[in-house]
Amino acid sequence: GMHVIVHPDHLEELIALYETRGHPTELIKMLEQGCGLDGAHAGIFTELGVLYSKYMSEKLMEHIKIFWSRMNIPKLLRACEKARLWDEAVFLFKEDEQHDSAVKMMIDHSTSFKHELFLDCCQKVRNTEVLYMAITFYVEQQPKELNRLLQVLTPNLDHPRVVHLLRKSESTALAMQYLRDVQKENAPAVNEALNDLYIEEEDFASLRASIDDYDHFDQIVLAQKVEKHELLEFRRIAAYLFKKNKRFPQSIELSKGDKMYKDAIDTAAESGDPELVETLLRFFVEEQKDKECFCATLYTCYTLVQPDVALELAWRYGMIDFVMPFVIQYVRHTHDKLRVLEERTAPKKEDAAEEDHMNQAVAGMMGYGEGGPLMLTNGPGMGGVPPPGMDMYMQMQQQMGGMPAPGMQPGMQ
Repeated sequence: GMHVIVHPDHLEELIALYETRGHPTELIKMLEQGCGLDGAHAGIFTELGVLYSKYMSEKLMEHIKIFWSRMNIPKLLRACEKARLWDEAVFLFKEDEQHDSAVKMMIDHSTSFKHELFLDCCQKVRNTEVLYMAITFYVEQQPKELNRLLQVLTPNLDHPRVVHLLRKSESTALAMQYLRDVQKENAPAVNEALNDLYIEEEDFASLRASIDDYDHFDQIVLAQKVEKHELLEFRRIAAYLFKKNKRFPQSIELSKGDKMYKDAIDTAAESGDPELVETLLRFFVEEQKDKECFCATLYTCYTLVQPDVALELAWRYGMIDFVMPFVIQYVRHTHDKLRVLEERTAPKKEDAAEEDHMNQAVAGMMGYGEGGPLMLTNGPGMGGVPPPGMDMYMQMQQQMGGMPAPGMQPGMQ
């Protein structure tokens, strides 16, 4: 037999003969010896592996670990599957770089599953559909290791699809760490899944942080979901979301209902709507009789409050002392405005100086300047020389249709 097994064409006939005669043990020993021959070929290693799968399965794993590169792997794989030797089949798939098949084998036959081996194969699969099969498998069979799997596969996953898969199996809570890790991409599906988890766990602090940092989700739907929550902080988040989306009346009404008056005042100030501010003022004085909130609204919403409304409400409901800070501020503000207007409309110093200069020039032309002779005592026709500018003055008077004053007519005796 040792001389026959080195010839591939006769090996199968020899094996069939030994098996039909009922001597598999002798056949295995002969092939084991043949593995050390110089003329040993792939057929010897492969057929020995097939025989191990049939008669001595405990030796097969060691055999394929040593000689897998010298075997006909497809043939030995068929033998392993026929003998239900899944661990050996997975090993052969991995060494043959058939990672997709290795993963599917571990999914279909969980007795062959090994966590680290599974993760290693998943990172090398060609068909991404296998990844989602792996996620489903972990949800059902290895839920404690789900986050580890998702972290390893993150670069190759479509996160909205993963969220859909997790929601379908009602297992989003198992993948919370993964969802937090990928939330930086600000995907709506991920944001909504995490927000729902925070609501379910009543973690209002994390929900508020998520809303502030990642705003790509349906904010109105979330606000409507928590506006009737039994916890106050979640109702405050609903009011906050309404405010962010410019639904100021809804936000204010929600805050008023929870007596969160500071939130209501801040929302009214941010709205920029004088009517909303007036409505809130009337609510504080007419319904709540709350002097402090009335005063706080006047201060916070100062630019939106009509002074006559503030004074009227304070006078009618006995809150004059609480409106006085607003009145004082308003008077000061008005005074500053008027002062600025006066400064803008007042004549400039340069214009005043120029006007004084012109007046002095005219006075000099008419002889009214310092040291100038009086025109009445030194007029023309009185034997004197007309003062400087007199001729020009007479011409101006004639052009204006006027007559020279008495005593200033030329030639007057």
